[in-house]
Amino acid sequence: MGFCSLLLCLSQFAKAAAPPFELVKTPAGARSLAPNLCAVGDGFALSWIERNADRTASVRVAIWNGNGTSFDNPHTVATSKQMFANWADIPSVIEAPSGDLYAHWLDRISSKTYAYGIRITRSTDRGKSWQPMGWLHDDVSPTQHGFVSFAPEGKRVRAFWLDGRAMVKKGGKMLLRTAVIDGDKIKDERVLDNDVCTCCPTSAAHLAAGAMVVYRDRSPKEIRDIAFTRRTATGWTPPALVHADNWFFPACPVNGASIATHGDFIAISRYTVANNKAQVILRLSKDGKMKLGKEIVLDQNEPVGRCATVCTKDAVFTVWIGNEGKHPALQLAQVSHDGKLVRRATLAKISGDRSSGMPRAIYSGGHLWVSWTDANRVRVGRVKFTAE
Repeated sequence: MGFCSLLLCLSQFAKAAAPPFELVKTPAGARSLAPNLCAVGDGFALSWIERNADRTASVRVAIWNGNGTSFDNPHTVATSKQMFANWADIPSVIEAPSGDLYAHWLDRISSKTYAYGIRITRSTDRGKSWQPMGWLHDDVSPTQHGFVSFAPEGKRVRAFWLDGRAMVKKGGKMLLRTAVIDGDKIKDERVLDNDVCTCCPTSAAHLAAGAMVVYRDRSPKEIRDIAFTRRTATGWTPPALVHADNWFFPACPVNGASIATHGDFIAISRYTVANNKAQVILRLSKDGKMKLGKEIVLDQNEPVGRCATVCTKDAVFTVWIGNEGKHPALQLAQVSHDGKLVRRATLAKISGDRSSGMPRAIYSGGHLWVSWTDANRVRVGRVKFTAE
């Protein structure tokens, strides 16, 4: 796995039993999908899409306060007849350092199947009302713009997304782009990588010097490994691989990585195929630069992937879709910052196909919260962990 990496398999460690996984009632109704989680104040927000009877779709958001026992009443972020609603490219919300909330959702640009763009909305009253800000990007060509991730950066919010404007021309490539959201302005749009995988989710997190984003890269030889770039005092670092898995795959696996940070500690989980074996791997780094770290194999039992990783000051939690026996299931691993497995557990049996969506996770109020989709309805569950 490389000179500076240590490959650790979970089977080498004793595993502590996990606390019970508790399902929590949500305000999401039937025909809901695309759940996501983000920290808000001392609690968190759940966002999702509702399909309405009038053939519109709405992005909805509800907040769980830190000392609460249920979600607040939900509010509507946006409603559209042209909303692009699917299982993989899902809306999100972020709280800016100012306390304002920003949300993104996808709206069709033309009647072409994958011609859609990214709308940004802002709330200055903790999600009760939302004001449209327009497109995130300065391009409205009939191509794909999506797979957004946000990270706070100084007093602002930084957004990352996949942008297909160059693909209008034959031979054009998918781009990774970024822009800053500052108050009521969207600015400083630029390209970070000019050839990336076309439809794998991005993931971003905060570091002291600036934001860092992970995404699935694409080489001229169709190697689809996870890459990253981060903002420093002197600008953006050149794209670099999290690890050279050398996964040859001449298509998009729709399976991104997940990054979480605590100070300069970085944890990145990824789905990959290495040595002809599907795996979920967690990489840890303590220097904020990804030069040193451990590689920990979380799952080699033909996992589906779709990872979500969360960092606290003591632990790293990763959730993904794996298998319990022959049945797909939500899996959980808790790993210490020095790379030792604390526990491994199955949370819930689910569908392994697209109907389960993209699991998301957040740590709040002494619980690890997990969202996914089951039977055409958004689900949320939690596991209690005392140490943060």
